[in-house]
Amino acid sequence: MHPTFNEIHQLLINLLDSPVIDVIHVGSTVFNETGVLDVLVIVPSLHAMTTLDEKRLNQAGFYRLHHPYHKKCVFSQFNSLTSLDEKCRLLIVEENSKKAALYLESQHMLEQSRELRNQFKDYKTGISHLIKKDYESAKSDWFRMNIANKR
Repeated sequence: MHPTFNEIHQLLINLLDSPVIDVIHVGSTVFNETGVLDVLVIVPSLHAMTTLDEKRLNQAGFYRLHHPYHKKCVFSQFNSLTSLDEKCRLLIVEENSKKAALYLESQHMLEQSRELRNQFKDYKTGISHLIKKDYESAKSDWFRMNIANKR
């Protein structure tokens, strides 16, 4: 069963030792679509995410994804550790960073434009056959071309 945003919000506020500035529901599940629950977590510094925080997240079923993310940490909660089918993803970014601003602006643009949301949904459907790494890369490319360059 997928967690709700409110459940994840409460968990993060109560769990992490480092100061969490904000916890924001982002991504397509905001619009009642199915998929991975994406949660933007804003912290003062990525270095504030200590080993203890990572252990606490592990205890809550979140595991750090270790591949090249630029200026963010990503933790996932899985339906199954065998299939690595994700149910929730934490996107941890620094406050006042370009990465945080881009996430917030992208979410705002998707909230304001049903046409843009539908374009993104159609694009994701068209790339759903890709392996996870290529799928995530293609989604990032779409955002870069359709949102970041429209600012």
